[in-house]
Amino acid sequence: MNDKVEEENKISKQEPQDAMVEPPDIDIDLEALTSFSEETQKAFDAGPEVLVNLSHDKIMEELREKQKVIEVAFEKLIAVRDEIISKIREERAYRDEYNKKVREIASKIRELNDKKTEIQEYIDDKKQELNEMRKALREINERLETIQREIEGFSLRKERRIKAQIRKLEHILETFNIPPEIEERVVRKIKYLSDQLKGFKEKEEKWREMGRLKKERERLRDSIGALRKALVIYIQELRKIRSEIRELRKERDHYKSKADEHHNIVQSYGQRLEYVKSILDKLRELRRKVVRTLNKVRKLKQQMRYFKAEEEFKQVVLRRLSEIKTKIERGELEMPDLQFLINFGFLTEDIFEKIATSTPQELARKVAEELGYK
Repeated sequence: MNDKVEEENKISKQEPQDAMVEPPDIDIDLEALTSFSEETQKAFDAGPEVLVNLSHDKIMEELREKQKVIEVAFEKLIAVRDEIISKIREERAYRDEYNKKVREIASKIRELNDKKTEIQEYIDDKKQELNEMRKALREINERLETIQREIEGFSLRKERRIKAQIRKLEHILETFNIPPEIEERVVRKIKYLSDQLKGFKEKEEKWREMGRLKKERERLRDSIGALRKALVIYIQELRKIRSEIRELRKERDHYKSKADEHHNIVQSYGQRLEYVKSILDKLRELRRKVVRTLNKVRKLKQQMRYFKAEEEFKQVVLRRLSEIKTKIERGELEMPDLQFLINFGFLTEDIFEKIATSTPQELARKVAEELGYK
């Protein structure tokens, strides 16, 4: 646990105190930015014929002012976006640091689990071995009880005494010349003693077996005692490992919750960033629209200088537009027509990229779309 505290202190020292603070609010009035006068709105949406009759100076002045406001809004949004990106990087760094700790602890847990499994298998094997030893010990005790009953009254002294009597009687038969009736009694006595000795020999074998079994019993008892002591040590080690795993899991879960906390902050900032980016995209589109319309009106205004009067300008332009519209309907648009439309600001030169491989009919359709003709 001390290691965990030290690691957490190490990470937390790097964390800003306001990690959960949201970035500044976006102080931008989108409704005001996208609001235009009726004439300027017509300049955006109307066709060339309508554009010719609008108040060009007034529209240009409004568009220039709007350009300035849009640029200020852009600067604000870019600053907010950069701040959010910075926050995301910081929070990701904290999250990744905690996730690194989670992976390190998970690795330790896996190692301990492997060790725990190994020790548990050893304990299970030794318990099985211990059970087999205990079973063998019970069998030996049962056999000893049976032998004890079977050799009751047996002693080596009695056996030796019987052997001595038999040797003595056999010596009499071999040495002395005794009457037949006495010899017969001696022989019967020897047979009787021999029968007794035969029973004693069987008991002696069991007595010797009992001695061997007692030695084996002592050996088993010593082995059981040693194995039980070993099992106690391994069981204690197993408990220690289980305890370590429990503590490590708590530590892992702690760091995991910290990582999740910072990940949620990253997600929150990410949503905020997407919102800011969406506004930036709208502003870019609005700026493009403003710049395009301003250039269109400016070109139209520049062309007016070549005419003596505004009314003459309008008549010439409207007549030429009428001719072009007729050609568009017939699919007969030509290069001079395109050049006129570009010079007077009704089209931009990027139209050439769109019509590079177009047929006359396709060219007419695309130009009609650009001019706002249905």
